Amino acid sequence: MEKAYDIKDLIDGLKGKGLDLAEDAAVIVVEAVIDWVGQSAAKSENKYDDLLIAILPILKSEALKLADKIDGKVDQA
Repeated sequence: MEKAYDIKDLIDGLKGKGLDLAEDAAVIVVEAVIDWVGQSAAKSENKYDDLLIAILPILKSEALKLADKIDGKVDQA
């Protein structure tokens, strides 16, 4: 560590403890949960949650962008 509270040092230390794997897991969780919510809303008798289906792609995209930042770098898609 060269300076106090250096985020880069923190990220480097976390990478050594599997932070990249945590990001991969977060992506899997986001995709699975969003897909599950969409399938549940489609089967539900409640018509209000059908509105949710329209915005799920936007939510999924934004959540995946956030998950991609977990390891401190943005992957190119």
